[in-house]
Amino acid sequence: MKAKSYSGHKILFLSLGISIALLINGSLHAQSKRANNWYFGIYAGLSFNDGSPPEVLYDGKTDFAYCGDASISDEEGNLLFYTNGAQIWNKEHNPLQNSNDFGDLTTQGAIIVPDPANPNLYYIFNYRADGPEIAYFQYSVIDMRFDNGLGGVIPEKKTIRLLDNNASFHLNAVQHANGEDIWVVTHTLENNSYYSFKITGNGIEPPIVSNVGSIIYNHNGYLKISPNGKKIAAADHVVGGGCEIFDFDTETGLISDENLINVSRGAYGIEFSPDNSKIYINCGGINPLFQYDLNAGSPEEIQASEVLLIPEYVQKGALQLGPDGKIYCATAPYHVGVIHEPNKAGLACNYERYSIYVGEGRYVGEGLPSFIQSYLNDPGYATTQHCAGQPTQFNIANTNGIDSVYWKFKDFGNMPNDTSTQ
Repeated sequence: MKAKSYSGHKILFLSLGISIALLINGSLHAQSKRANNWYFGIYAGLSFNDGSPPEVLYDGKTDFAYCGDASISDEEGNLLFYTNGAQIWNKEHNPLQNSNDFGDLTTQGAIIVPDPANPNLYYIFNYRADGPEIAYFQYSVIDMRFDNGLGGVIPEKKTIRLLDNNASFHLNAVQHANGEDIWVVTHTLENNSYYSFKITGNGIEPPIVSNVGSIIYNHNGYLKISPNGKKIAAADHVVGGGCEIFDFDTETGLISDENLINVSRGAYGIEFSPDNSKIYINCGGINPLFQYDLNAGSPEEIQASEVLLIPEYVQKGALQLGPDGKIYCATAPYHVGVIHEPNKAGLACNYERYSIYVGEGRYVGEGLPSFIQSYLNDPGYATTQHCAGQPTQFNIANTNGIDSVYWKFKDFGNMPNDTSTQ
């Protein structure tokens, strides 16, 4: 099975051997175009609209290297707006209407969530600092009908506080089990409390609180949810910190430490593979970048599956899954690193440290844009009725980002009439 991209259109080629042994679930690379445009670091940018590798962009206005960012495009891959958590820019790279005094720079910057009931509205979740030690979790709402379609923050729905507790800057989002609503998850400092906010067509519901894992004492470190929503990981970039991986329930928003995996490293950037089988951790420094196999077995066996991907010095920085099924790495000042085949075990994942030069006068920094992780999940196909001589139904379980499909069944007795575009 493979996926190719022509002029921004995702076409899936499914090559299937027709036998009872091969009638099993598979996986593909095809993701939402909402995550196609990235702006980050100092004036750095990437676009996946023409496929992989991404095009380097030179029109971005992000201007701070040591924080995270967020961006959003429409379903066709057209940029709508982007932010570094303190300023928002529209698609013309000018400040978004009414976005002044919007928030502050933080590790993950912000997360952008489309309103499930209104295609013109978008939530931005970010943080507001109150002095050097305290930060609050908040949201604002953008209406894309403002400013002649360039968008603007609704004045009465700007910087509305959701948590009075001191926030830890850990932030991520994933689709609800119902396929419509969105979970936005954050954490607070000096406790072990995770807050899962459910975003519905009726607004933001009160948070589901899960008290699990270790106490987080530091703002630094990423929070990531696996693309299928079943796992959640939090990095704590301090001496004695680490990365804890929990179970996440996309139906209830609850986080469970029943199968807790605790990697004892001062982790910073973390990311799951698109097939949800691996997790990558960037600690920064010497011997910094590791892979763990989440299918290795017990928590102890998962920790023992550790593979060091690079022995020399690498800066601490974000890891972010891309629309092409590769993981992009803020591991060098002027280049974006790439893990080309993150579903593969060990060094076969093919990490390339100096993969994409972002251009003269531009800097990668430590952050990359955050997205709703479900945009980046590998779609899968399922089959029903596996008895020989009986019709078998093939269904694509997740059509995220798919424009067209070409099925090749390798049914040798019927070649070349063993294909379908349904």
